[in-house]
Amino acid sequence: MTTWTVPAIVRRVIDGDTIVCDLDQGWDTWRVNQRIRLLDIDCPEMNTAEGRMAKQFTADQLPLGTSVTVISHSLDNFGRVLGQVILADGRDLSGCLIRAGHAVVKDE
Repeated sequence: MTTWTVPAIVRRVIDGDTIVCDLDQGWDTWRVNQRIRLLDIDCPEMNTAEGRMAKQFTADQLPLGTSVTVISHSLDNFGRVLGQVILADGRDLSGCLIRAGHAVVKDE
């Protein structure tokens, strides 16, 4: 599996496990408003109280304009980047969500 790692800026939190970022591809080249789906985890759906809590947790970790690192693993069926989001302090957002009880490891 080929991965790529890029700096990114958070633009929006869609739900607990999906965010929108601008990806810095280098040489003043950006991919803007790219949806990032966190790899291998699942948060509750937004039509539940738990889903809204997961989204709030993610939003608290990623205020708009936050710099993160995105490690892409592939694209999903909807064209979203499937990957990891690494916070400035080195923590993996997926692990934070799991430890806080807002996500589970996805069964494949």
